[in-house]
Amino acid sequence: AKNEGGTPEGLCDVMYLNCHSYYSLRYGMMSVGQLVHGAIDAKAGAIALTDINNSTAIPEFAGECIKNGIRPVAGIEFRNGNELQYIGIARNNKGLRELNEFLSKINSEKTEIPFPAPGFSESYVIYPLSKRPGRKLSENERIGIKPREINSLVTFDHSADRKSMVLLQPVTFSSKDEIFTHRSLRAIDNNILLSHLRPSQCAREDEFFMDPATLRHFREENKWITGNTEMLLS
Repeated sequence: AKNEGGTPEGLCDVMYLNCHSYYSLRYGMMSVGQLVHGAIDAKAGAIALTDINNSTAIPEFAGECIKNGIRPVAGIEFRNGNELQYIGIARNNKGLRELNEFLSKINSEKTEIPFPAPGFSESYVIYPLSKRPGRKLSENERIGIKPREINSLVTFDHSADRKSMVLLQPVTFSSKDEIFTHRSLRAIDNNILLSHLRPSQCAREDEFFMDPATLRHFREENKWITGNTEMLLS
C-alpha cells in the first residue's frame, strides 16, 4: 500500500489521509490524475486515496503517484449512506486485501458497515472526532482531527487519547467551481431536490489541499499532531 523510498526534495512527507477521486461515485470530483497533480501543487509527499466503499482506483493511483514522485497510501472510507463510520488505511498489501475482503463480505451479505471497526491486523482505522468508540482504542486505531477542530481540543491533556490523534484534512475538490456540481450529484444520490439537501449529505466546502504556506504554519503550531500523522505514514 505504500511505496519505498524517501520524499522528493521540496515536498513534505505529510499528511493527506482522506482523499476522494471521482470513483467515490456521486461524491468525489477529481480524476486520479487531477488528485495527484493537486498533491504536487500542495507539496504533499504522501497522500492516501480513500474512496467511499470501494478501492477501484488504487492501481491507477499507485502508478500515477510513483510516476510523479508522490508516495501512495491505499485505503477505503467506510460509510453507511451519508454517515462516515471510519477510514481504513492499509499498512501494506496484506492490509489492502484485508480491507477489500471486509468490504466484499459486507456487500455480499448486504449488511451495513459495523461500528466500531473489526480487529484489522494489517490496517489502521481512523475515526472522526465526533464518532469515537466508547472504549479504549486498540493499537492500530486513531482519531482524525480536522484543522478546524484543533481549537476544540483544549479540554484534552497529553493523554493516550491525544497521542492517538492524527490530522485528517479531507480532499474532495480541486476548485470552488466544483462545489455546485458536487451538491447536484449529492441530491441525485439522495433522490431529493437540491433545495432539500442538508449539509450532512455533502462534503464540507473546505475539502481542498491546504496552501503550502498555510500547511507549513499549521505544522509549526501543531507539531504534536503532525508528528503523529507522520508516524502513521512512516
